[in-house]
Amino acid sequence: MQVPPLARSGLDRDHVARIAPDAVARALEQPSTRLIVVAGDRSPVREGRLVRLAPDALPPTAVAVEPAVPPSWLGRLAPEAPGEQGAIVLSMLVAEPFEVEGAEWRSLREVGAELDDADAGVLVQAVALGVWQRESHHSPVDGLPTTFEESGWVRRSDSGAPHFPRTDPAVIVAIHDEADERILLGHNAAWPEGRYSLIAGFVDPGESLEAAVVREVREETGLRVVEPRYLGSQPWPFPRSLMLGFECVAPEPDAIVPDGVEILDVRWFSRDDLRAGVVQLPGSTSIASWILEAWLER
Repeated sequence: MQVPPLARSGLDRDHVARIAPDAVARALEQPSTRLIVVAGDRSPVREGRLVRLAPDALPPTAVAVEPAVPPSWLGRLAPEAPGEQGAIVLSMLVAEPFEVEGAEWRSLREVGAELDDADAGVLVQAVALGVWQRESHHSPVDGLPTTFEESGWVRRSDSGAPHFPRTDPAVIVAIHDEADERILLGHNAAWPEGRYSLIAGFVDPGESLEAAVVREVREETGLRVVEPRYLGSQPWPFPRSLMLGFECVAPEPDAIVPDGVEILDVRWFSRDDLRAGVVQLPGSTSIASWILEAWLER
């Protein structure tokens, strides 16, 4: 895999088409249009593929979320999608999972790395957009109620102030020693015993990504790091992050002082340690897993 699991996509978002006032209404009239239904971060999966429903195949047991969110434009399937070239894909938010023949409702966390490029890109987009749609009933500018525009991608209040989906950048860092023989992992206070992962944190306003790497590592581990290098990124809609992967070097690896609040323990691990399973590592859908796999293989 050349990019992180949730950075993959086989969908043309087709921004020009989606901003038309009647884009969704016209899409719903086309027999080739398909709906991706989402309950929280779950969607029905059958035989390793997302279930895409025709609009007229939506069962009466499908109950929309409240307040109601209209179907929203995700994009068009890429030309290589078998039998579905150019088909429009919409998302629909439902309150609870419903029966879908032969399918099981699966979480994006569980299934994101298992899906193909097209399905992974569709599901992460639908979940991320849905989080914002469910939580943004009022404008943060004037506090007035908002209505949807641009096929679900803009909310506008009566004052005319537009409200756009929000993304919070966060850095996640592979810290290794100068010989690149060990990697530093931390245990977060919110995790079960034995689970360790890379150090991560949100980017402050007015801060560069590289400065955020140095600051977050110092705050959470006490270590000074140098040579931050960008590796890749992926969305993480839990609820609205963009995870930006970096690696860096700790020239004084023994100066560890965990913050004791967010990070309770910090340890160095060799490749043999991780291959032997001495600690529980992040799930395969996370960018942390992608970064760790790359470090193990080199």
